[in-house]
Amino acid sequence: MSLLVVVAIDFGTTYSGWAFSYKTDYDRDPLKITPKTTPHSTLSLKVPTCILINSDGKTPHSFGYDAEDNYAEICEQRKQHQWFFFRRFKMTLFRVKGMTRCDILEDETGKKLPAMRVFSLAIDFLRKDVLDTLSRHVDTKNFESDIHWVLTVPAIWNDAAKQFMREAAQQAGIPGKNLRLCLEPEAASIYCRHLPVTKNTKQEVASISQLSSGTKYLVLDAGGGTVDITVHEVTDDGNLKELHKASGGAWGGTQVDLAFEAFLSSIVGPVVISKFRSLHLEDYIEFFREFESKKRKPIQSTRSVTIRFPAILSDLCHEFTETDLRELVRQSRFESKVQVLKDKFRIDGDVFNEFFEPTVRKIISHVENILTKSSVDSCDAILMVGGFSESSVLQVNVKSTFKHLKVIVPDEAGLAVLKGAVIFGHKPTAITERVCKLTYGEKITHRYRESCKHAKGRVEKDDNGDLRCYDIFETHVKAGQSVKVDEEQPEMISTPITDNQTAINVNVYASSTTNPQLTTEDGCKRIGTLTVPISDTSSGRKHEFGTSFIFGGTDIVVKVVDKESGEIMLKSVDFLG
Repeated sequence: MSLLVVVAIDFGTTYSGWAFSYKTDYDRDPLKITPKTTPHSTLSLKVPTCILINSDGKTPHSFGYDAEDNYAEICEQRKQHQWFFFRRFKMTLFRVKGMTRCDILEDETGKKLPAMRVFSLAIDFLRKDVLDTLSRHVDTKNFESDIHWVLTVPAIWNDAAKQFMREAAQQAGIPGKNLRLCLEPEAASIYCRHLPVTKNTKQEVASISQLSSGTKYLVLDAGGGTVDITVHEVTDDGNLKELHKASGGAWGGTQVDLAFEAFLSSIVGPVVISKFRSLHLEDYIEFFREFESKKRKPIQSTRSVTIRFPAILSDLCHEFTETDLRELVRQSRFESKVQVLKDKFRIDGDVFNEFFEPTVRKIISHVENILTKSSVDSCDAILMVGGFSESSVLQVNVKSTFKHLKVIVPDEAGLAVLKGAVIFGHKPTAITERVCKLTYGEKITHRYRESCKHAKGRVEKDDNGDLRCYDIFETHVKAGQSVKVDEEQPEMISTPITDNQTAINVNVYASSTTNPQLTTEDGCKRIGTLTVPISDTSSGRKHEFGTSFIFGGTDIVVKVVDKESGEIMLKSVDFLG
């Protein structure tokens, strides 16, 4: 495929955006990347991940800031039940186990739409937005087929969630052959490897671009919804390999927002907060934009933080509690820690820091645990990227806990993933080796033999009258195993069970343990199916197919060889059922 331009879409929990670079520009300077710009906010060059859909539930109305503003106006007119408004819905793919194509999302008022439709409409908005920008410079109709698209996904997502995003992107009009998924912490790491060396006020190296071969560093990608953590090592050729499997959790910046909202609710009551959100969404959104700006500024426990609130909040307190907002604060446990000054809250720094404490503690604890692993021994630095990494509270805690390591926070840490995804699109081999998070294998059966060495399981007669062992876990790759990009695992031979089979369905299983023997064991789960078509059934049960799984990429690929015809096929596992 010819490659004229790479477009990356960073579809985030809180904010989303896109960026692109032309091949000619990349060859001269990999950092010559054009991101989306927005006049709406100074908080981020990306836009809020929210979409407003018309009453038919099929056609989009607006996305991002426009969707927020339009929906706020609709709420003022009390017409919100005639529309669909979804925000921060990406986390569904992290929370739901066994994601399917038929899963449903609920909007802000509880109305339901297919999740695949909501995601694809949102991606389509971003796709059209970037094409509109590109069309101002070139005729996109003539080379749209030469655009290479990159879609970012968290490294801790399971295979079903990644496939869901791929299919949503294809439904949005992005050709599958032109689409590549990129793991978010890898994108950030790749981007930072290209940054020039700079000096901060303490004259410490603030870039990883000059780290020598063999240097190990931990990537802490803290976004709005999830925190992705992995460890990379610089290879002899300057590329990167993963040393420890990606891990993390739902410890992103939105947890701080929830803690702040819980703080407000403890003062004014849940009814007031609910009415504030449902009846005065424009003021509610603006209030939390104000909070977002405060989250990123340095906070000292000895100093207070001032946050402006809308007048309607005081009115709602009078209406639903018959009490003045100032009096509600006096009656709360924050009496000596929070003041109401006209249209402002003045919150003591130690109280403000409490909003961060639970999620920061989880992040620190997880990093500490990873650094004890033998595979990451002699780690030299921590690279902090993602929007939440711009928080001074998180930065201070990381630096104070890991004083023996260099802590590197690049400028515009929130754009590191997006820009790195563009570079990855030009050079997808920048990551040469990855570590498997799970043990992958397939459910197989074979004729019973007294010499079978696997654990004793189900033994029954098949349709041919042969005694067979069932539910055997045939391992392809083990959890914690390093796999190189495009590296084929040992070939396994599959044959039909009956003479007239037209397809072999390989049940793919995964286990959190290293050496599972039976698919019925605890921790084993069927995660997908590989279908191998049999076009010629004349050989019956003697027809052999070789399957080699390739785990080194961001997607699992299976090489299938028809041993009779010699035909080679590249197949995908269906993780969505």
